[in-house]
Amino acid sequence: MPYYYVKAVDDLGREVRKTVEAESEVQLISFLDFLRLTPVKISKRPEVLGKVQKALHFRRVKRKDLIDLFENLHLLAQSGIPLGTGLWDLAEDTENPAIKDMLQDIAFRIQAGQSISTAMARYGGVLGTIAVSLVRIGEETGNLDKIFKDISDHYRRIEDFVSKVKQALIYPAFALTAITVALVFWLVFVLPRLAQLFKDLNVQLPGITLFVLGLSEFLQRNILPILLLLSLAVALLFVGRAKSERFRYITDKAMLKVPIINMILYSFNYAFFSEYMRLMISAGVSLYDTLETLENSFRNRVFKRAMGYIKDFVSGGGSISEGMRRTGLFPSLMVRMVAVGEETGGLDQQLDYLAQYYYNRLDYITQNIAKILEPVIILTVGGFMALIMVSLLLPIYDLISRIGREF
Repeated sequence: MPYYYVKAVDDLGREVRKTVEAESEVQLISFLDFLRLTPVKISKRPEVLGKVQKALHFRRVKRKDLIDLFENLHLLAQSGIPLGTGLWDLAEDTENPAIKDMLQDIAFRIQAGQSISTAMARYGGVLGTIAVSLVRIGEETGNLDKIFKDISDHYRRIEDFVSKVKQALIYPAFALTAITVALVFWLVFVLPRLAQLFKDLNVQLPGITLFVLGLSEFLQRNILPILLLLSLAVALLFVGRAKSERFRYITDKAMLKVPIINMILYSFNYAFFSEYMRLMISAGVSLYDTLETLENSFRNRVFKRAMGYIKDFVSGGGSISEGMRRTGLFPSLMVRMVAVGEETGGLDQQLDYLAQYYYNRLDYITQNIAKILEPVIILTVGGFMALIMVSLLLPIYDLISRIGREF
């Protein structure tokens, strides 16, 4: 779809500049008229440049913005105000320019005769593909207000979880950073001066001190290459994950084996699976479409591949629980509860239990992650201090003993 650079004047005489995606110049003029803008200059933008600008523009949309947006849409649907009119009012009140542009475009397309799900589908990467699918089902069932509320609650739950994880990791991250900085400072700046002192005094250095001094000399000579190599490794990791699906799968699988991190990742993905599947099944989405949407929504490639297998297994006549069991990724409790839900026709209720269980587990982990990491931090700090103290005290003790013998 073409991109256009527009310079226009609003109804108050203010100049407005923006990049607009439109199917044709006719649609563009109609859209500008809808925005009450009088075009002064219109020129086509290269498609690549337009896509880059669009991506950067919508990076401003955060999860908190989506929570507020769907909460407002829930209230709007309950009030009975026409969606086109209500979306325009929401756009006028929002402070986020990306949300404002998106709502104005959706309102324009609704006024032009499109459904809200079709208009929102253009922003699936911003709103979430599952959210768009749920909105489509809400339109078909006449249950949009509940769907908007469910989406808002789900995003709020994820935001609360992410905030708790960040807060819980502040202390461990600070402690480990401080230890690393202190270790490098000692090895690069303090120990070389002490080594020169010991050399001038002809002190016989023990093996542990020689090891620490050798490490210090190595860091002094190679600190810049080491930092460059670490930066290059991080850059290659990000590039590899962006360019290669196989590499991303391997790194995602490796992350699932890291202690503590794997507890968070497994619990989050189990909760994600249960919650979204419950929402979509409750909304009336077909089982195949539910599994396909979930497959496209998982970021972790291990779970994404497992969802693809379950989707193919179910489309061949198998059950969800058996497909889950065959992946070897889901715990037996989860498989059993899904099997019971399939047999009794209460799958949505069983999934709700599972979602609550894993979200509660996540909450427990995030509240206690500092306590879990505390022994590791204490051992690390203690080991660092012991290494430094022993490597320094042994030659100092030898020096004092020698001076005592001489006097």
